[in-house]
Amino acid sequence: MRNFLLKCLNLDGGDEKNSTRRRSLLIDKELNREKRLNRRQVKILLLGAGESGKSTFLKQIRIIEGEVFTERALDDFAATIRQNILMGMKVLLDAREKLGIPWGDAQNQTKAIRIMSADPELTMQNASHFRGLLPAIEVLWRDEGLRVAFERRREFQLGDSVKYFLDQLARIGRVVS
Repeated sequence: MRNFLLKCLNLDGGDEKNSTRRRSLLIDKELNREKRLNRRQVKILLLGAGESGKSTFLKQIRIIEGEVFTERALDDFAATIRQNILMGMKVLLDAREKLGIPWGDAQNQTKAIRIMSADPELTMQNASHFRGLLPAIEVLWRDEGLRVAFERRREFQLGDSVKYFLDQLARIGRVVS
């Protein structure tokens, strides 16, 4: 009789038990939904050395699958390209010096000093800063001494995409945001 009265007056903790049961059912339902979704999901572990194309592969898959890049993602790609151009040029300038290769035009030394002192983070974050460096980078890339250093790239580490981006400086300069 006591249990009956406690249940009638909701003094037996029944609401708490019901609430706990409802919460448990909701959690179970969510877990089952995620399990169904995960069954259709394929996971790939990409392994490879730095600069071997892992990220590029994933971007290509996104393009093939028709996934549109957000404006933010495009801005991030552009920032990475700006930084890669600057860092690639710095590597070439440093290699030219260490390999003892003379300048094609000695006046390019001042441009090289400017590029070597440029902050890669600022270049990545600030497109107008990069735009200001572009004329110097273009002149340096045409320098015969720097081209000789590039031809000896097997003697130092240089990213595979550097030549492509340096060859495309005029086009990249037109679209720098």
